[in-house]
Amino acid sequence: MKKRQLPKLLPALAIAAALLSGCSMFRKKPPAPPVQPQVTVAVPVSGTELDLANIEKVRFGDTLKAYPVNRYVDPRDPNMLHEAHLVYRKETAASWNLSPHAPTTVPLGPAIAVSDPAEKPSPSNADIEQRMNAQTRLMAALTEQNETLVAEVARLHRELARTREALGNATKSNPPATAP
Repeated sequence: MKKRQLPKLLPALAIAAALLSGCSMFRKKPPAPPVQPQVTVAVPVSGTELDLANIEKVRFGDTLKAYPVNRYVDPRDPNMLHEAHLVYRKETAASWNLSPHAPTTVPLGPAIAVSDPAEKPSPSNADIEQRMNAQTRLMAALTEQNETLVAEVARLHRELARTREALGNATKSNPPATAP
């Protein structure tokens, strides 16, 4: 009876073996480590040209100005007429940039006042009126002190004149004694 069952079980065993072996064939691979992006570093190569953004950091260019000239007769040859055209003049020559965007700081001590008037807010009308009233009170006090001092100086002059007059009268009535 076992011989008869074997041919019937053979296809079932083959299918089971194929299914079980297939599970072991498709194993999950471990995740690959993340790929880090490559950083490209610009390596200076001799003889390459600078881009326009960096050229001013190294060298200033020429400064050119165009001047329009009207028609005129050539001063060397009166038979020649020059038509209107432009004359280009080099105002400043190219030069090396010796301080590329480096701010120059001079140690002058603590800042007492704002040097840039654009950053200093303009005073309001009430502030100006308050300052003017303070100046008026100060001027009145100075004028009063001045008048007091002028009166005191005048009093001292009168007292000095009386003292001199009294001293002069005293010397006239008592002449100094002369030695024998």
